[in-house]
Amino acid sequence: MGQSIRASEKGLAIANQARQRRGWTKTSTARWWQDAHTSRATLRRFWRGERIQQEAFIAICHTIGIDTWQDIAELSFAPIAEPSWQLEPKPGNVDWGEAPDIEQFYGREPELEQLQTWIVTETAKLINISGPGGHGKTALALALAEQLQTEFESIIWRSMDRPLEALLTDLLDGRPIETVDQGVRQLLQTMQNRRLIILDDLDETQIQTYLDPLYRISRSRHGSCLLVISRQPLPPQFHTLNRAYHLPLAGLSADAATQLLAAHGCGGQTYQLKNLARIYSYNPLALKLVVATIQTVFRGQTAAFLEQEIIILPDPIRLLCQQQFETLEPLEKTLLFWLAIWQEPISLCRLQTHLLNPDPAGVIKALSYLVEHSLITQHFLTEEPLFGLQPMVMTFAMEHLVAAITQELSQAEQQQTIQCFQLLRTHCLIRPGTDDILGDRVLTALLETYQQLGTQPLSALIETWLQQTKQEPSSTVGYLMFNLAILRHGILMEF
Repeated sequence: MGQSIRASEKGLAIANQARQRRGWTKTSTARWWQDAHTSRATLRRFWRGERIQQEAFIAICHTIGIDTWQDIAELSFAPIAEPSWQLEPKPGNVDWGEAPDIEQFYGREPELEQLQTWIVTETAKLINISGPGGHGKTALALALAEQLQTEFESIIWRSMDRPLEALLTDLLDGRPIETVDQGVRQLLQTMQNRRLIILDDLDETQIQTYLDPLYRISRSRHGSCLLVISRQPLPPQFHTLNRAYHLPLAGLSADAATQLLAAHGCGGQTYQLKNLARIYSYNPLALKLVVATIQTVFRGQTAAFLEQEIIILPDPIRLLCQQQFETLEPLEKTLLFWLAIWQEPISLCRLQTHLLNPDPAGVIKALSYLVEHSLITQHFLTEEPLFGLQPMVMTFAMEHLVAAITQELSQAEQQQTIQCFQLLRTHCLIRPGTDDILGDRVLTALLETYQQLGTQPLSALIETWLQQTKQEPSSTVGYLMFNLAILRHGILMEF
């Protein structure tokens, strides 16, 4: 029989510090138990201060970087042989379901503390964690679940990427349901006990289907907590419920982002790492993806990458941006495009001045939505707030704007009509008040893109389009004539 040993209280604190330096969670980091050749159940027993096999104890210590395992062991208890039945892991009270394994977890101490306060102290019935893709919502919920295992009789993790009926059946241990109403009532009966149910990945396309059941569960009397993870916040009516809370998740702190970059092999001075983290909006997923490029092309040297003065959007991040963009209303897209044209924060008053037929209330509502969803930034350098775009969003919005206008130009060329022009009527190609035409990023990118796709010289087409524009009522022209003239001038200056 093997011998068993357990960690002392002081030893667990030492191990916890070593864990945090690596950005690992206590049990959800797959690399930990894989490298230690043990199981998640054994790792949970280690953190509870229970006795585990000495070989597993030493392997856990070495994996986390503690070479002298005796420093954290409870030596007042001599290692003794135990019956085999005591060496079997105890069944846990956590059903992880489809919960993913995560490699590392950095920062988020304030968020974890806030969530624990809501759940433990204020006995929250509903918590919604929302935020853009890649911000680490799932990783935060995993870390939270690990810390709260002793607070609940059971913890259940399920993904919401399925029909509502299938999810309810799953939560009811496979018991079939005839209607959604019946399923909700049966689920509420199980929630009379102290349970934490974590529902991950509430998709925008399914949110309407789930709203009524979520609202009923949140309003009902029970002793459990429902934690919903989504990109978009739940609607405002949820905010008025008793013991319902919302945590909009922003990017990592500068220090946590720097720690993440360094741990993934990104070399450089601290200010360089922080600059890289700022460019990528402190988004953990984006940072991990761009580090791979920096390692491959620049041998991990951050300074060499920053000298290129470019922003690379890895495909997963581009897809997340596209998915978020497709959910926006027309006015919200218009504001993003205008901020991409300005390329710097501008005031609300100045922004409204250049919108065609602006609706003040609609603009404020759209700005509020964009700020809440971390698509635009606020700056308070003056009495009036300034609005701008984060670098990643700026890059995506500019690429999308250029592609859309290029498509309008191609359609106008093929159909021989200016009726195809929409964005060229509602948006100015250069920042109002500037004459730096060739220095303007939108115009330059547009000319370069069209030259690769167009079949006819753009200069000749522009003359025809200008003549057609003069025949239109002034109320429908918008910025079209100005933009066509700017395009013509840009071509002449370039050649």
